[in-house]
Amino acid sequence: MTTRLTRREMVRVVEKKQHVIHFNEMLHVLAIAEERRQLVNIKAWKSTGEIVVYKGWLVHHDYWKKGFVRLRNPLNNEIRAIPEIYIFEINNHQVYL
Repeated sequence: MTTRLTRREMVRVVEKKQHVIHFNEMLHVLAIAEERRQLVNIKAWKSTGEIVVYKGWLVHHDYWKKGFVRLRNPLNNEIRAIPEIYIFEINNHQVYL
């Protein structure tokens, strides 16, 4: 016997799952976000090991050869360059190598 879940219960099940994507998929998400001018939520490490959260930032430019991504804060136009390898979460998706 199978039980049917209501829509609300299905949403809860999906929210509980941890979404994981590969590093190459993350690069693809960044390229699409840059092209469509979409906001991204990124968690990345600093070289000191601290965690930095970029919530609601725009992808300004993606240097795929050099391994850096430039993010722009839409509120004050501040630009930050972060190494792609330091990103461990994007849009609530954990990134693995």
